[in-house]
Amino acid sequence: MHNIRNRLIANYVVISLFVLIVLETLFIFVINQYYIGGIEQTLTNSVETSADFFSRYGDRGDIYAKSNFIFENMDAEENALIEVIDLKGNVVIDNTGISGEQKITNWDYSQALNGKTAVWKGKSELNERIIAVSAPIYQENEVVGVLRYVSSLTAANQMVLRYVGLAIFIGSIVLALCVLFGWKISGQILKPIHELIRVTEEVGQGNFKVTAIKYHDDEIGQLVDTVNTMTKKITELDRAKSEFISSISHELRTPLTSIKGWAETIQEAPEETAVLETGLQIISKETDRLIVLVNDLLDFSKLQAHRIELNKEEFAINTLLMNISDQFAARMRKEKVKMSLILDSEETWVFADYNRLKQVLINVIDNALKFTVGRPQAEIKISSQVLDDQMVMIVEDNGAGISPEDLQRVKEKFYKGSSMKSGTGLGLSIASEIMELHGGKMLIDSTEGEGTKVVLLMPFFYENMDSTLEEK
Repeated sequence: MHNIRNRLIANYVVISLFVLIVLETLFIFVINQYYIGGIEQTLTNSVETSADFFSRYGDRGDIYAKSNFIFENMDAEENALIEVIDLKGNVVIDNTGISGEQKITNWDYSQALNGKTAVWKGKSELNERIIAVSAPIYQENEVVGVLRYVSSLTAANQMVLRYVGLAIFIGSIVLALCVLFGWKISGQILKPIHELIRVTEEVGQGNFKVTAIKYHDDEIGQLVDTVNTMTKKITELDRAKSEFISSISHELRTPLTSIKGWAETIQEAPEETAVLETGLQIISKETDRLIVLVNDLLDFSKLQAHRIELNKEEFAINTLLMNISDQFAARMRKEKVKMSLILDSEETWVFADYNRLKQVLINVIDNALKFTVGRPQAEIKISSQVLDDQMVMIVEDNGAGISPEDLQRVKEKFYKGSSMKSGTGLGLSIASEIMELHGGKMLIDSTEGEGTKVVLLMPFFYENMDSTLEEK
């Protein structure tokens, strides 16, 4: 596995090395220009000035006629070797007062014969680095000889090399500091990442209560906050799941115990008609409770796996509400709860799954009834209306209401709330998801101690509505 720290340090080194190479190249170029270029410029100025002077004021004639005048007027303090060369490359005289036997054939000399000032760098006969600048000497616009200044580059090269060595030394120190800096910075970057790795490993092992330490308020800090929020949510869901399992176990055990008890009672007294009828009624009632619990669990499992399929059809929403009202009428009378049904004046059609929508409404009304029974002037209102392009169904009660803390989470899976009348914690969650599958939503508004209003929104069916209007 590649180490992120090594990659970060390598990136720092590569960038730093590139910058150092560029800067040191520029530095070496500047130093070289300063020393070597300075010598070149000085020699060029000197040779051009002297050549012009000797051309103007020297004795008339060829270079040999001018040589004595040139020698007498040479700068005695000049550090460079000054040579006067004829047209054949022979050194006529130099500033030492002697003439050389060597012939000059370098490029600067040949350019000077063509009337140009030229520079040449190379090695002398003694293998010494030198620089030579040549300029033409004229006699009435005709080149009669060449004045040549020659200087050693040894001292300048040594100075340049000294600075190059110093630059490399400083660059090495800077590069080492970059490595240390990269190590330090990468450590600061990786510290919160290692912390996140530790947390995720513990979460993977089942420890959902672990939290990551936030070191910096940056993007990684935001990631830490997200991970901490995730672990908190997982902890809450895990606790809710445990509570749900405990609750559903209790919910299943209660009817099963009752069924088993009455079955044994009937077996012991099979001829007692009253006991038989009571036992069968209770067994039937408890079986219905089991069916509701099992159906909730099946619906929850399908919703989690996204396997709920809607069998949509066209039907009038008012018809569905009247059927449900009839279904609850007897129970409402028994529980002494007044039920009001207020329907929209026009029959409104929807394209939906009849049974699933009925399941939602039964769940909502059943919850309303559960928390309204026993309240003074207990009442449940069921109404329908069209709002813009939405079909609106409202179930409103004047029951115990829901606390603000529970209201925020009442549609969460497994959440049962603080009331002892809460069920498995799945009903409203399933109802909400069924509404969303229909392209609608479920809204809940409640005031503790005053009552609850549940609003179901979904699109109405235009096509059938248009055809109904045409028939009229």
